[in-house]
This record gives sequence, C-alpha cells and structure tokens, in this order.
Amino acid sequence: GSANAFPAILSHGGCAVLQESFEPGEALELLERERCSVYYGMANMARAMLEHPDRRWRVLPAMRTGLTIGLPEDIEMTIDAVGARELCNVYGATETYGNCAVTDAHDPLELRLTTQGRPLPGMEIRVVEPDTGRPLPPGEVGEFRVRGHVTPGYYRDAEQTRAAFDADGFFVTGDLGLLGEDGRVRFRGRLKELIKTSGANVAPLEVEAILATHPAVKQAYVVGVPDRDRGEVGVAAVELNAGATATVEALTAFCRERLASYKVPARIVFRTAEQIPRTATGKVQKPRLREELS
Repeated sequence: GSANAFPAILSHGGCAVLQESFEPGEALELLERERCSVYYGMANMARAMLEHPDRRWRVLPAMRTGLTIGLPEDIEMTIDAVGARELCNVYGATETYGNCAVTDAHDPLELRLTTQGRPLPGMEIRVVEPDTGRPLPPGEVGEFRVRGHVTPGYYRDAEQTRAAFDADGFFVTGDLGLLGEDGRVRFRGRLKELIKTSGANVAPLEVEAILATHPAVKQAYVVGVPDRDRGEVGVAAVELNAGATATVEALTAFCRERLASYKVPARIVFRTAEQIPRTATGKVQKPRLREELS
C-alpha cells in the first residue's frame, strides 16, 4: 500500500515517519518529536489519537496538511485531532493508483468535507447506471468508472481482468457516487453495500451521515439485512458519545425528519466501540456486522 505516496514524498525531499504497527500514544510522540507536517492516515487512527490521554499536552505546531477519507464529521475530527488545517479529502482505489480525485488544500473547508475534489490530470471519471453502463448526467447517483492511470489488469488472472473493465476501457470500481455540476466527485458508498428495500435503493453512507449529526451519536454503521416483506431493510448500529443518552425512538424520529421514509432504518441497535467488528487496521467489517444483525 501507499506505493503512490512514497515517491511523492521522496521526490519532494520529504521524510516519512513510520510505525511498525499503529499505536496512538507513540504516534502522537512521533508527530511532536519529528515535527511532522503531513498526515496520511485513516479517520479511526486520528480518533484514537484524539481520545488518547497524551493528546492534551502534545503540541503539533508543524502539522499542516494531509489526506484522509470519511464522513464530513470524520474529516473535521481528524483536523482537530492532528491540527492539519489544510487536510484534503480523496477518492480512489488501489487499481486507480490510489488517488484519482483529490480536493485542493486551499479549497474552502465545506468542499473538503463534503466532496473528494476533481479528477486528477490524466484521470477520467464517469458515473453510469450499474446494470446497463449508461452514462448518467451530473447530480445523479450511479457507479463510478475510471479511465487513465489505472492498472492494466490483475496478475495472471485474465478472467478477473476482463471483468474489471467495460467496453470503453473504464475500470469498474463498484463504488457509488455522483459528479456535481462543478465536476467534483461525491462518494456515496460501495455498490455491494447498497440496500434494496421494496425495490428502492438506499445508500448506507447517506443514512450514516444523517445519524452522525445527532448530538448524542459518535458513530453509526448501516447495513442491509434480509426481510421477508421488503426483500431487505436497513439496520443501524449506533455508538453514542461518552456520557450521552438516546433512545431508539428518538433516533428514528430524527431520521424521519431528514430522510425519505424508505431510507429510515427499520431497526436501530446500540453498540460500544468494542462491539463493532473491525480489521486489524480499525476498518469496520460490514459483512460481519451484517451477519450479527441479521
């Protein structure tokens, strides 16, 4: 991973500060001692540093910019955690050379929170109807497809390589999103995570973003589970802020005021951070969460 990042660091005379494995206390020490100016990491790592007892007295005056991904609340939290006021939002995949769209460090904060910027030079992103491949106009949610500086294919796997590209040579990402009238990318989640309820599509990321604006909610994770009548319904696993209280009824009403009725989770359950299945790097394992909530 990060094969695209290291050449950029070295070609600009930079120094990479690494850990064998992530530990928030040590990371804070390194950021301060080495006067790091760029943060390149996930929001869950930034949250671990923000909540670490050492954060109160660590001074990070050199931190300026960096890259991360996540909901607007995640990115704003990351800015607070490490002090990177010019933090950038990014969209991409391993097959698209990591980053294929990035916000500019000097874009207004609102754009860096809610979009992933414009395609980088040499990259072309189109939004299509997933089932037909028909290009969609600006503002409509569909599947992202990318052409340009992308992988030529998968090593010794001709079948997977053929399936990964459409007839026009665009890489099929499996990601949902839209391109605005301004040409900016707006990521909406993974196609395989799309919830199809009574024939209508629900993007979990949209529901998670609404729940995350509730003052009692720290994090929310929405998955689709089988339902006899509607085919599939959304279920939200909600982690509350320390000391906060909320009821299922209150959160459901909160969603009803802000979402179309079919997007409101059919069920809301409360979970602690430790009860949310994650990978070794802290990424939420939604397939496992789906199994647990089914």
